[in-house]
Amino acid sequence: MQAGARLRKRAEFQRVYAEGVKVAGRHIVVFALVHENEENRLGITATRRIGPAVVRNRARRRVRELFRHATCLPDAYRVDIVVNVRSSCAVAPWNELEGDFAECLRKISRRLGRREC
Repeated sequence: MQAGARLRKRAEFQRVYAEGVKVAGRHIVVFALVHENEENRLGITATRRIGPAVVRNRARRRVRELFRHATCLPDAYRVDIVVNVRSSCAVAPWNELEGDFAECLRKISRRLGRREC
């Protein structure tokens, strides 16, 4: 993921929520919307309900790393992805979180009618 590959504006998040596909995992909730831009983009939401700033920031860093290493995002199409973190995201074992994210991406690919990852 490059520095410019982020959703930043509220309207972008709202569009993904309204028009996209939603998949819930154990530690995260993922929304995805196919778009025509040149790269996959990521948006992360971590509310105060998750915990203090240290916990929210750790959860965000972990999700960015998951997105960076995601192998289930085909090059044939581009997606905007919004990840809502749950409180367990910051403390879950890495392997478990990685599996949860991969499973969410597989479900999204199926729901979008794309090839299996």
